[in-house]
Amino acid sequence: MQHNDNKTQNKENNIDATQIKKESNAPIKHRHLLFMILLALLMLLTVAAIVSTSVVILNRTTREHRTLIIEHTAKLAATYIDGDLVDGWMENGKDAAYESTADTLESILRNIPYLQYLYVYQIKEDGCHVVFDFDSVDEETGEVVEASDFGDLIEFDESWEELVPTLLAGGSVETLETVDTYGWLLTRYEPIYDSTGKCVCYVGADLSMKGVHNYVTNYVILITVIAAVFLAGCILLGMRIYIGARRADQMESLIERQKRDKELTREIIEAFAKVVDLKDAYTQGHSFRVAKYTDMLARELNCDEETIEKYHNIALMHDIGKVGIPDSVLNKPGKLTDDEYGLIKSHTSRGYDVLENISLMPEIAIGAQAHHERPDGKGYPLGLKESEIPRVAQIIAVADCFDAMYSNRPYRSRMNFEKVVSIIKEASGSQLTPDVVDAFLRLVEKGEFRAPDDFGGGSTESIENIRNDKKES
Repeated sequence: MQHNDNKTQNKENNIDATQIKKESNAPIKHRHLLFMILLALLMLLTVAAIVSTSVVILNRTTREHRTLIIEHTAKLAATYIDGDLVDGWMENGKDAAYESTADTLESILRNIPYLQYLYVYQIKEDGCHVVFDFDSVDEETGEVVEASDFGDLIEFDESWEELVPTLLAGGSVETLETVDTYGWLLTRYEPIYDSTGKCVCYVGADLSMKGVHNYVTNYVILITVIAAVFLAGCILLGMRIYIGARRADQMESLIERQKRDKELTREIIEAFAKVVDLKDAYTQGHSFRVAKYTDMLARELNCDEETIEKYHNIALMHDIGKVGIPDSVLNKPGKLTDDEYGLIKSHTSRGYDVLENISLMPEIAIGAQAHHERPDGKGYPLGLKESEIPRVAQIIAVADCFDAMYSNRPYRSRMNFEKVVSIIKEASGSQLTPDVVDAFLRLVEKGEFRAPDDFGGGSTESIENIRNDKKES
């Protein structure tokens, strides 16, 4: 009886667990559906915004483009008219110079895109006296619009009322946009002066704007079709996303855990770096500065972000071996003996021993071991040469060398910036890897590396090696 009760109880527990699982999945499904609806609405709003913005920009750009055309056309036409001859033409009639000018102006009219009318008027109190005018073809109907005859008087239109005083005074007016019996036009009046500086007439140029609406309409149709195709593609993609969303939810916790692990790794590494810097009283903050310089150099050398982050962590740990160096040696205020200097040098091997078994970041030990190797093979602890030196160690070496010379220490101020740069440049190929030094020099030219509070000065004494400067970074 007791056995049956247990079976019944287990069955009830299983049913409850299944029900709980179903209920817990329900909000996820609703969340996915809500997400897809919001995404669809967002895409529709985005497309609508793109289309409307594009139309506004197209209209404005078209107007600006045609305004530029009409202004340059009027100026061009004005250069072919001799202002000293205009009054003579109006008084005595046409001559050979007039006919030659007329041919040139008509050629301009026929060859400038969208140019509807081109004419030259003398502006007087009683109206516009025609100097030049030419037949034109209506852009929409194709009908020929006959020109006014030479010497005809055209009364001022109502739209000229505000312009007449300026035109009579020989002044300049802005480009006009008008819609009247002559159509939708951009109009430009360019004054023509004689040799005395008197305005004798105006070149009038009218650019047709009738095609702008059709142009914009065709553009809207085209962009709408493109947007529809884009939306259809997004919907199909969204369906696939929706189908795969539940699987993505299962991955979310894993990704989040990896992210936390990554952050924890960085925090632990930074904590160890602080321990190293605290132990060495002479180089407070050194590990973090070297890591920052390593980032800058790696980015200049076109390393990807994942590599840059990895190099940053390795650089933070490059001096971890100093933890094993006695304080009496590490913080000795005077010069080091040969034995003490050898002990200091052992921090590379000690650092490697500390880090080599970290499986999460197997490469982290490389920087600690090899950042004092040299391309000429005279480094330590392994005497590696050129490409035998790991890339991250090549970069850390330059960053480490720079900070060793360009940071304030209790026993000396930082070295003069230009002196530091020259020393690093001279060390290229022997102590430091050439292409990393080149990257350093490029950054220096861009204004990087120099401290914000560095306005010149600093020690200019020659430092042959760190040992002669009492300490090694």
